[in-house]
Amino acid sequence: MVLATLLGGAALPAHAAPATPAVIGCPSLANLRILLRESKADPAKAAARLSDSKAEHLGCAVLGKDAVTALVDHAALNGSAYDCVAVRSTSVCQWTVAGAVTPRAPRRGQAEAAKGTKDKSASDKVSR
Repeated sequence: MVLATLLGGAALPAHAAPATPAVIGCPSLANLRILLRESKADPAKAAARLSDSKAEHLGCAVLGKDAVTALVDHAALNGSAYDCVAVRSTSVCQWTVAGAVTPRAPRRGQAEAAKGTKDKSASDKVSR
């Protein structure tokens, strides 16, 4: 409270969480790497660039964490790791910094249905 008063601002509530970094997604891994390099690997700077309608977005966008449905691919280049995630709004996977976002766990009914489908396909292979 004293620090906030000294800085001339109001104190944050005790339950306030720190802001989470933006999750940037690009349909091209090369474009994601360009965007990160130009923003000095700062997700907040990259997100600010993407919020500017006049800036070049390179096809990239800020992803909603709840829109990510699955991890599709993974790549490592020059010591950096990247994930390509499936997003509800497009059929093209979006490249992100590895670990920036994880798919939500499927609902109980969806997981059981997927397991039943997998078990059925495995039994079909055995019978052939």
